[in-house]
Amino acid sequence: MAWRSSGSTNEEMVDKLVEYGVVRSAHIARALRRVDRVHFVPEELQGQAHSDQPLKVGNVHMSAPHMYGCILEALELESNPGTSMSFLNVGSGTGYLSCIVASILGPNSADVQYGVEIHEEVIEHCHASIEKWLQSQEADTDETEVVPPKCNIHFAQGNGLNIDPMQGEARIGFDRIYVGATMRSRDLHKLTRLLSPNGILVSPIDSDDLVK
Repeated sequence: MAWRSSGSTNEEMVDKLVEYGVVRSAHIARALRRVDRVHFVPEELQGQAHSDQPLKVGNVHMSAPHMYGCILEALELESNPGTSMSFLNVGSGTGYLSCIVASILGPNSADVQYGVEIHEEVIEHCHASIEKWLQSQEADTDETEVVPPKCNIHFAQGNGLNIDPMQGEARIGFDRIYVGATMRSRDLHKLTRLLSPNGILVSPIDSDDLVK
């Protein structure tokens, strides 16, 4: 049923994700509504932005919307006033997932969101996509809203498997990690060592199936 979650608009797409039980949490549904997928898909695929299917042009790849719903539920994201939750997105791609996570976690976690992507042109696409999304949010903000969202996600080019656990934020550990490409089980320790105590890592391992 998850693959039926297509819509003609972002609202309709999210409605289907909720209807079919892919998205069960209200805060995840709100974030998906706030971050419209259309701003992140490649220009030539704009007409398929809200179709429940993966999209790919060159190295720019987006998973199907129902997959993002499953990922977000599995990450157990929490927004608590006065506390922050750090997130590392390995294979951060278009930035779509990172922006949804940032929207869920809120301003207290704004400076502890990170993305690592191996392809430079994908990072360029990511930055351009986030700028389009932020501009759309500013245009939609009315006098009853306090401020449009801020996006302080730190993106870097590189291989996530090569992150040094003794450098930067990795020394403290990440509360949540998502890996966007299938990882071999023999490499799993390279990323689990980056988790903070009681942290959660979600990734496809040795297949397309998500493992938590």
